[in-house]
Order: sequence, then C-alpha cells, then structure tokens
Amino acid sequence: MKKILLSNILKNFSNNDTLFKTPEKLLLCKGSQKRFKIEFSNSSKLKEEITALQKQYKGQMIIGAIPFDQNTKATIIVPDKHEYYQESDLIDDLHIDPQSLTIEHSIDIPNRQQFNEMVQNAIDYINDKQFNKVVLARTLNFRLEADPQISSWLTNLMHKNKQGYIFSIETGHLQNLIGASPELLVKKEGNIVTINPLAGSRKQTFNEVKDADLEKELLNSEKDLHEHKIVVDYMCEKLQPYLSDIEFNKKPMILYTDTMIHLSTVITGKLKNDTMNALDLAELLHPTPAICGEPQKQALAFIQETEPFKRGLYTGLVGYMDSNGDGEWVITIRCAERNNKDITLFAGAGIVNSSLQDSEFNEISAKFTTMLDAMGLKEN
Repeated sequence: MKKILLSNILKNFSNNDTLFKTPEKLLLCKGSQKRFKIEFSNSSKLKEEITALQKQYKGQMIIGAIPFDQNTKATIIVPDKHEYYQESDLIDDLHIDPQSLTIEHSIDIPNRQQFNEMVQNAIDYINDKQFNKVVLARTLNFRLEADPQISSWLTNLMHKNKQGYIFSIETGHLQNLIGASPELLVKKEGNIVTINPLAGSRKQTFNEVKDADLEKELLNSEKDLHEHKIVVDYMCEKLQPYLSDIEFNKKPMILYTDTMIHLSTVITGKLKNDTMNALDLAELLHPTPAICGEPQKQALAFIQETEPFKRGLYTGLVGYMDSNGDGEWVITIRCAERNNKDITLFAGAGIVNSSLQDSEFNEISAKFTTMLDAMGLKEN
C-alpha cells in the first residue's frame, strides 16, 4: 500500500468529519448513513439501538461519544464511509500549525478561590469517611471572533501527542468534541482485553534531570500511589467475573504525555464470555475512580452537587466498535467542546485526604495546556 502523508489527511478534513487516532492506527470517517442521539441513562436502550444498527448495516462499524453526565445524550454514528490506516501506512510530516484566534471574552469556572473551597469540602467528606477519593474539575470558556478550523487543532495535537488517542467528532450542528486523551479505558481484540488506567500526575518540566526527579517522586509518593491503587483495585474487581488470566504490573509504571508525567498500569486478560463486546466492557467500568471517585455512587453525588457546571461529554467515552464487537474506547479527557464560536475546555484532578489545594489547581492548569497549545491560546 502506498504510504499516506498525515498532512494530506488533515488538509482534507472538515469540521463535520470524524477522526479517531490511536498509537497504532487512524480511523477516518466521512458522512453518516445513520446518526442518532440517545440519553445514556437508558443504557439498555442504547445497546438495543446499537445492536439494531449493526444488524441493519451489516459489516459496518460505529463510532461515537458517550457522556459522563447522564442528562447529556450520547452521539452514535454509522459512517457513510470509513478508512483505516495502520501507523506503518502513514508518513508523519506534521509541523506546528500556528493559530491566529481572536478571543472576544473568556472565563474560568470555578475560579481559584471557589475551586480551593471545593477541594477542602471534598477533604472534609473524605475525613468523615463518606468516600475515599473524588475527582473535581474546572473549565475554561472562550468566545472566539470567528469559526475555528478544527483540522489545525488536530494537526497540533497529533504532532505533540505521538502516543495519545486523538479524536474529533461532530456532536451536533456546529458542535464538535476534540481532544487528545492519554487514557485507554478498554481495548478488545478477539478475546484479548487491555485496560490502561492512569492516576497520579506531575507537570513535565522538559528538563531531563528534573523530570527524572519527578518520576522518582511519583513512584514514591504515598498520596499518588494511594490514588492510583484505588483505580487499579476497582478495575480488577469489576473485571474479575468476566476475564481470566488477568495480569498487570504490580507497581505502577511511568507514562509521559505532551505535558504531564503519569502513574500507569496496563491490565490484560481474556474474555470468559465471547458475547461481550468492547462497549459492554466500557460500560461495565464507566465511570472509573480515575475520573469520578470511590465509592462511585457517593463520589458521583458529590460531583453533581459541587461542580458549578455540567460535565456533559467530558470524562465520558469516545471510540469505535466494529461488527465483531472489537474496538477501543478512551476516557474523554484533555478535550474541548466547540459550540459554534464558544469553546469549553475541561480538566480535573483526583482528591484524596492528603491533597493540597494549590497543587490540585496547578495540576489542572497543566492539563489544560494540551488543548491550549493546540489552539494557540493561554490560560489567563
């Protein structure tokens, strides 16, 4: 097969196309034979719709975005046509595409004082043993003077996030979900299942010596190891009835993204029941302690009562599934929602009893950098 320039793919990408790139391949979708929205709170209805779609459009795959907030509708697409490119088929000739965006106004919700109060409130709840961990988020909101060209953002995200999961999905008229998630929720290939939770982070300094020190700090941080263990234990407990031969690294490894250093654990196993598909597994795990908290019910209630905005698709799922039930779903983080000229960026941090307010605020600011850099913007 003739090799394809990544720049050519992105040059011909329009805002209403769909793209999902993994470290191994790129999926490009044009048009839609079928597009529907459905409330994720009715998961059985969602499964029925997807099963019916795959029977109707034999051999076709689906791609979509599933929300964290159950009052937001999931977007599911059966593309009119799609193309797979293996990484070996692509020539990475991308360079930073400078942006010239003009901002009419911007606001961060919550502000620093409000967020610090949220963190202290969460710590009080943890000390009162109402939950062990909760993830709290912030948003940056921009109004642009002109419609953005998403292909430029994707160019910059792909250039700087070689190991990330890059995505862009049209979720409505002049509405898009764009991002570069570092976190694979679940990948299913035949009966082999892979999960890669992340929890515990530091901002990169891009100084080799300092970053090596941050690695050691992370690997020996009681707070971060505790936060990470909560997530890994949850995943294994949820998967135990459905997977055999579960394996994972007993101590977290280090994973670098474009701006952050994370604690990472890769979990693998074999499906006991071959009727389970990739989306079944994703729904089994979602929402994880990495983006919600533990116990899930109490943490979720706290988030809904405390955060002064609706998460919508942020910390939901984005991915694809083929007619065999194989596919990949990633957690929707390091992302932005575009609604015409209004842009909302989201990022969050895990709060445990040893969390420090300013550290959590600054960690979220570092996570915003992925999308801010792609857009050529800066946090106020």
